Amino acid sequence: MAKPTYQDATLMLQLAQWLTAAGLSEAWNWMLSDEFVPDYSDFMEKYPPGSEGYRKATDICMWMETIGTLYKHGLFNEELLFDWMAVSFIWDRMKGFALGEREKFGMPALWENFEAMAKAQKGR
Repeated sequence: MAKPTYQDATLMLQLAQWLTAAGLSEAWNWMLSDEFVPDYSDFMEKYPPGSEGYRKATDICMWMETIGTLYKHGLFNEELLFDWMAVSFIWDRMKGFALGEREKFGMPALWENFEAMAKAQKGR
């Protein structure tokens, strides 16, 4: 694998700034708390569409999907990405929600790059 470049580091820092500017730090903390419900049906009962919890879960998945899309297309160095983020841990925490939404909407591609990135990290 290629050594990370300054361009990779710049992208990583921009993504970290986006996370902070978008208020995703609060969503991360919530995801890691006892307030988060990993089971999809229980999650939907506690956090229906329109709720703050539903928005936080969607925001996390969208952010991870964006990074996964960059990764899929070779635009983010794998070594740097996987050194920076515990992608598979985040996926394991969010997969009930992500897969439940995928099934609910009948969209097999929903959050697929997030999932693939997590599988790639686990396979290392």
